[in-house]
Amino acid sequence: MRDQEVLHKLHPGMSGEEVEAAVGGPSYRKGAYANGTSSWTYKYQEANIHKLMHIVFGPDGRVIRVDTEWDPDVYSKKP
Repeated sequence: MRDQEVLHKLHPGMSGEEVEAAVGGPSYRKGAYANGTSSWTYKYQEANIHKLMHIVFGPDGRVIRVDTEWDPDVYSKKP
């Protein structure tokens, strides 16, 4: 589980090793894309709200940006 403080430790230009040192443990989900970018997704909570943190890496393996969203597994209206 992650918290808001982790977001302040991450910044553009970090390597995957630096991200793992800041965030810890393996990611919840990893993705690779045709344009050479990749992403790691972590689950965390902020004020009892379940969220996902997406760390996007460029083709050079360095962080481009960090995005967050509410966890759709928890909050989507599935049948």
